[in-house]
Amino acid sequence: MSGEATLEGGRGSTKDRIVEATERLVAESGFEGVSLRDITNAAGVNVAAVNYHFGSKEKLYEEIQGRYINPVNRERLERLEAVLAEGGGVREILEAFMRPFLSMVTRSRVKEKLYFKLVGRCVMDQNMDMSDEMREGFERVGEAYIQALSDVLPEVARDEMWWRLHFCSGVVDQTLLYGGMLKEFTRGESGDPDIETSLSRIVDFCCAGLLSKKGETR
Repeated sequence: MSGEATLEGGRGSTKDRIVEATERLVAESGFEGVSLRDITNAAGVNVAAVNYHFGSKEKLYEEIQGRYINPVNRERLERLEAVLAEGGGVREILEAFMRPFLSMVTRSRVKEKLYFKLVGRCVMDQNMDMSDEMREGFERVGEAYIQALSDVLPEVARDEMWWRLHFCSGVVDQTLLYGGMLKEFTRGESGDPDIETSLSRIVDFCCAGLLSKKGETR
């Protein structure tokens, strides 16, 4: 990949104008909802410029995904390694898994609200094929975290652990893409928590799910 969401500088170049216009459009409408004409109009370029820099609209989308998802997966593995070195438990492992998505906004050039929508689209849009790099990154992260969680929760079968981690990931994805709607639906009753408060709530919720006995109800 030629860049990440944290890169600065050179933002006036044709390539960066195309990327930034695509980020804004995809955040609001999803990958399928954005046409090549939408992108060229927003970026002030022609179709030839998109093809020159990216080869196709699909390759441009891969660039967007890679800028936001690949750094997150790398950070997840780095944080997990640090947690395991310190003998961390379920909560610490979960926080290592979730924090990169939420904390990366502070290092991104994209505004917070747009960032959350864009990353949510990158993860949840099933109409967009993943690049090989992105797919391999998710596979490495998944296997590493399943092994770590299985080591601290040996009573949970691996197939069950995969589902539990999948559900935890879904909570993060849902919060990224639609978390802002909760305040609107509740007319402000849900409050407007900062990133750290949101992360703590997500980890609390997911910890309870990971630690529950299969079939247990209360």
